[in-house]
Amino acid sequence: MNKLNECKPNDQFSIKYIDGTPEQKRHLQNLGFVPTTIINVVNVIDDNMIVQVFDSRIAINNEISDHIYGTILKKENQKKRILSFKKR
Repeated sequence: MNKLNECKPNDQFSIKYIDGTPEQKRHLQNLGFVPTTIINVVNVIDDNMIVQVFDSRIAINNEISDHIYGTILKKENQKKRILSFKKR
């Protein structure tokens, strides 16, 4: 079980449950953070992150992402290869 704030850019994250006060849970649920939702991490800057939930991009801070638990589905830590072709 991982926290959302452990994700890197381009990772996918599946929500299992949300921790926090009832007001925090309700606010996150209204934004689309519900169990079984797949989140795409767009960017991480310092303690803030931009995530894509359904078709919306949402900026959240470390305090909020610390309350979201789930599983990291895909990690994009590998560098992309650039292929070059030679003319004959």
